[in-house]
Amino acid sequence: MDRPDFDAIIAGAGPGGAAAAYHLVRAGLRVLVVEKARLPRYKACGGAIPRPALERFPFPFDSLVQAAPAAVRFTFPGLPAMDVPLPDRPVVMVTRSRFDAFLLDRSGAEVLEGVAVDRVAESAAQVRVEAGGRTLTARYLVGADGAASTAARLLGLRRRRRFGGTLEAEVPLEGDPALRENYGDRALFAFGGLAWGYAWVFPRGDRLSVGVGRFRPGRIDLRQALRQEAARLAINLDGTQVRGHPLPVYQPSPWPWWSGPPQEKLSTRRCLLVGDAAGLVDPLIGEGIRYALASGRLAAEAILRDDLAGYEQAVWQEIGHSLATAALVARLYYRFPRLCYRFGLRNPAIVRQFVGILTEKSSYQGIGRRLMAATLRWIILFRGEVP
Repeated sequence: MDRPDFDAIIAGAGPGGAAAAYHLVRAGLRVLVVEKARLPRYKACGGAIPRPALERFPFPFDSLVQAAPAAVRFTFPGLPAMDVPLPDRPVVMVTRSRFDAFLLDRSGAEVLEGVAVDRVAESAAQVRVEAGGRTLTARYLVGADGAASTAARLLGLRRRRRFGGTLEAEVPLEGDPALRENYGDRALFAFGGLAWGYAWVFPRGDRLSVGVGRFRPGRIDLRQALRQEAARLAINLDGTQVRGHPLPVYQPSPWPWWSGPPQEKLSTRRCLLVGDAAGLVDPLIGEGIRYALASGRLAAEAILRDDLAGYEQAVWQEIGHSLATAALVARLYYRFPRLCYRFGLRNPAIVRQFVGILTEKSSYQGIGRRLMAATLRWIILFRGEVP
């Protein structure tokens, strides 16, 4: 059999695909990234990344950082806001179009842009990919093409995937001192205004990222929800462009979820899924960039070991176990949001855990235990009466 054109073809140029490309090229492999859009391309995303996720790369991202908030604020209608400082500003804000293009450029991979993957055929020794009228071959394929992954569909993976959704608008800060005072150096999570989701306001230099995310399938007017939440937060969206995308909903396995990898199958003999394509999105707050970066690295490691069979276990150990716990916390929180806000997010110990999750200093296991304990205390003290 002829030698494949590449060692690996990566479908999608987002954080997961770019991270996989970086690690594979660094190890000396021939890598092609196929991206259906022209780069740089816009992606609706809050753009929050913990610094530790970036510090795993041997080059700085300083030129991309648009803001590093000094505090985070949690709100809920009718209840006091909760302000929490972020010492050392451990979370940075970026624009995805610039971030994705930057990481892809640093990868050194060959890039074929403006071309979609149309067909995938897998054999024992290689993968054949048809894209834009061209036929390409590789030893491996990495599906990194987002929530509605074509690669996953063509490979017959994640057939039961479920979607929520997110919308984002960018609001200029120039000429509005009140907006700059309220949000210029603070990240905001506004709960209680959207069932099974929340609104966010993140600073990004001379503008704000204002958005809503819902982490459950179902019919809902997200555009109306965004406008209502923005109005409640005294943010004018007139003249802004609103854009969105589907949000994959992480699905733990049936109980008991600790017995092994719960996610749907993420690999075949020669193909892997990473990032949103693998459904690796936090089911409580919708964060996905750090998990895309991590899964891209794990995919590269599996390819370099020629051990794709071990990929799902590696994802479970490093990412999936935490997200499965997050799914349990999300079910409790979004079923009883007012109660959980009052006895959860206004509980300093739980807030420290939550902020620790944002900064990679704690896990969902800790917040889950504390939230369960707070709920039991409410049941004992209030006998079911919602305060």
